[in-house]
Amino acid sequence: MDALTRRYRERGGLDNLILVGLPAVTPGMVRVARIGEDWQAHPELVWQVWPNDLEPMDASPDSEPQP
Repeated sequence: MDALTRRYRERGGLDNLILVGLPAVTPGMVRVARIGEDWQAHPELVWQVWPNDLEPMDASPDSEPQP
C-alpha cells in the first residue's frame, strides 16, 4: 500500500478499503477495493459506493472521498 493511500471504512460494512481510481458506472459514486486483495488481476473484487457512505480510518481532516 502506498504511504499516501488513505484507508476507509464503509458505514455499516467493510473496513480497510481504498479508492481505486477507476471511473464508477453510476455518476457520483466511487470505486473501492479491500486492501490486500489483488483487485487489479480480479476486477470482480472492485465495487462502487456512495462517497458519503465512506468514513476515513485515518485522522486526516482532508481525507473525504471525491467522486
